[in-house]
Amino acid sequence: MTIEPQAKAQDLAVLQATVRRVDEENGQLRGRQARFESLLRAFSWTVDRWAGQMHRAGIEPDPVHPLVDEYNRTGV
Repeated sequence: MTIEPQAKAQDLAVLQATVRRVDEENGQLRGRQARFESLLRAFSWTVDRWAGQMHRAGIEPDPVHPLVDEYNRTGV
């Protein structure tokens, strides 16, 4: 069975529209992820400053959550 050129063209148009939509969504997600990573780095830096201030004031902060410790060790 042979697919007619018009059916192929319609299938191609659907595929191209889908690829454009997925590319746009991926771009938006990448932007959000980059913003979130920047926020996480800024928050981590801020908390580290606060912990340093506590240490200098003789106040021992509670231990960090294991996920925070892992992030501090690996950056991931």
